[in-house]
Formats: sequence, C-alpha cells, structure tokens
Amino acid sequence: MSKMNLIIAGLICTSFLTFVLSGFRAEAASEETKQKQVLGGWTLVEDNTPAMMSEKDSTRINTALKQSGDDLVALDLVATQVVAGANYMYLTYGTVADNTVPGYYFVTVYEDAKGNNSMIATSPLDVTAVQTGTPLGKGATGAWAVHGSGKPGMFHDQNAQASFDAINNGDVMYNPVALLATQVVSGTNYKALCMGNDKNLYVVTWYRDLKGNSSLTSTECVNIGAYCGR
Repeated sequence: MSKMNLIIAGLICTSFLTFVLSGFRAEAASEETKQKQVLGGWTLVEDNTPAMMSEKDSTRINTALKQSGDDLVALDLVATQVVAGANYMYLTYGTVADNTVPGYYFVTVYEDAKGNNSMIATSPLDVTAVQTGTPLGKGATGAWAVHGSGKPGMFHDQNAQASFDAINNGDVMYNPVALLATQVVSGTNYKALCMGNDKNLYVVTWYRDLKGNSSLTSTECVNIGAYCGR
C-alpha cells in the first residue's frame, strides 16, 4: 500500500472514531437531560426568580451555601424557629455534591445567640413524596413560623398563574413561593410551594384542562420538622 493510501486510511479511521465518540457523548448528554427533567412523570421548573429577602437573611444563606460547596441558589426564606438562637429554613434549587441532577432542597441554617451561623441540614424536596403533617396554629410551642415574600402574580408561566388564580378561592388562601413542577397529561398538572394565610407551608397541586378550565387536586401541609435535620 502506498504512503498516500496509508494517510487516507488513517484519516478515515480518525473520522470514524470521532463520529462514534460524538454519538456516545450525545447519548450521555441526552440521558443526563432526561434524568434532570423527569421525576415520576413530573418536570421540575427551573426559572423561579429568587425572592427579595432582607440583606441579613440573604447574607446568612449565601455565606452558608458558599462554605458548603453545593451549587444551590436560594429562592426564599420559608420558615424560622426560635431555639437557643434561631433556625432558618430556605428553599433552594440546584445540585449538591452527591447528586448532580438539579432539584429543590430545603436548607436549614442555625444562628446562635452570638450571631454565628452553621448549616445543619440540606434536605431534598421530592415533589412526588412530600413529607406532610397536620396544620399548626401560629405560635405553637417549638413550632416553625412560616413567613417570607411569597405573593400572588409571581409565576413566569402565564397558564400556571391564571389557573392557580382560578383555584385559589377556598377557606385557606395560598401565596406562591415557587412553581415546583409540571406534568403534561390531557392538559397540565402543576405543583407549587405556597404559604397559606393560616401560617402553614403547603405543596398545592392543581389541574388545567385543554379548554383552560382549572380544578384543585390536593393541598399537602409540609411537615417542616421532617426537613430541618433535627
């Protein structure tokens, strides 16, 4: 075989190997995308805008997240608890060291009486298996106080917002913290983390059909203690 033929054969082999490797990388990327998007048929929503927290609350969580090494964005402070000092629970979104698939996490930061902060828990929020509890009245002993900046009109998805407004008319009114996930069926199912005007934290699920009619599916009172790490 001539030298020129050998060169041509080498180039063909190189091109073929590049094509095969590209295919493997594309398949791996596709699989990673599927893992990122699918959770029991639900697709996590990624475009929630962080709330306008106070400078102190924002500094507390952002310092803790930076020290943790996790790639999480704080969306809102959702609950506090007075202990020997105080616990602060935040809703965050992103990835952690042992799981590179983005998701929602409750991060709890403890602040002692001297103002020193330490992260005590990073708990995943599985939208298909919410840890629930009985709604508690404000000021119950040892209870978490739910508060934050959640307010109507904050969903980027206009269909989600319109359908949420349509079903948000019961004895308990809900102010959204974040649109957590959607599920395409014959229409669309939605899940959102909300603060109720009864001072509890809820995951609200509702349905919007193809004609734009909406109905409430369920309201799950979040057991904050199950996510705080203590």
